[in-house]
Amino acid sequence: MSEWYYAHGGEQKGPVPVSELQRLASTGDFDPASDLVWRDGMDDWKPASTVEELTTAFQPASEAPPAEPAGAEPDPAAAGDFNPYAAPAAPDTVSPEGADQEIPPGSDPLQVGACISRGFELMKTNLGMVIAVVVIFGAISWGLGSVLGGIEAALGGGIEPGVEINPQTGELEPTTPDITPAQVMVSIVTNLINQLVSVFLALGMTRIGLNIVDGREFNIGMMFGEASKLLRAFLASLIYGFAVAIGLLLLVVPGIYIALRFGQYQTAIVDRDMGVIESLAYSSRITEGQKWPLLGLWVLSFLIVIAGVIALCVGLIFAYPIVWLAALVAYRWMQYGSVVARPAN
Repeated sequence: MSEWYYAHGGEQKGPVPVSELQRLASTGDFDPASDLVWRDGMDDWKPASTVEELTTAFQPASEAPPAEPAGAEPDPAAAGDFNPYAAPAAPDTVSPEGADQEIPPGSDPLQVGACISRGFELMKTNLGMVIAVVVIFGAISWGLGSVLGGIEAALGGGIEPGVEINPQTGELEPTTPDITPAQVMVSIVTNLINQLVSVFLALGMTRIGLNIVDGREFNIGMMFGEASKLLRAFLASLIYGFAVAIGLLLLVVPGIYIALRFGQYQTAIVDRDMGVIESLAYSSRITEGQKWPLLGLWVLSFLIVIAGVIALCVGLIFAYPIVWLAALVAYRWMQYGSVVARPAN
């Protein structure tokens, strides 16, 4: 049975079955002629009366209005002047359950403990799949690094300095190897491949994590499903990394500020399918008034990871999912408020 999302009175609601749409139409809480609907598989939102499989649900087939011509553009304005779906056009941008619209930036300050606690709860609830995702991510990252390192060494791309014994003093001293253009090129190519794959996997992990936080279905295959966003995310990461590096050179504090303010860009690209500059600007907006709580979350997350390392590194299998999910809870919190950190009833 298809589950439908719909717009009524300027609000996004659902998912609901067709029978619920029929009931709402009978009570006047849904207007098939003007209210928009969407379900998985549709390219865009459309008025319910123009969706062929719904026309018979609200009136006899003989009275059903003609379907839109093939290729015709939907008219979002049919739902009224206010259209809450201007950006959302797919389930990836549907608000989490219990969160109807974004809150004013900074109006609901993050609570670090609540984010970590919610991340821990989500990790426990989805323990098997979460650990599988983290292990696969780590295995691919480690395997790729090993393969690229081997290729670089085989092609003479290793340009790291070595050490040798000074015959006069008998002490070890660093040596500067002779670096050829070929070695430089090999190193650049292998590092570029490594960065691209890392960003690609991070996008997939973000998609999975957002689905977990939102209480929606997820699977391991989603780790490889964000290829269309790779170029944007990679370019945004270059801009972000350069800005943070410059800031760190300026007495450190500016770099930390930039990292906190613009650090949500990758999640915004996955969540909202945004462009490079748009994602950075969106991160800047939602982190307004949240810098100190975000810094606190970073510090506590770092301590959790260190604790995982101390636990013979085995603890990382549990520590990483907690901080990963807590960071995405924080992202949703900055968008929709503390409601996203409350356990589902």
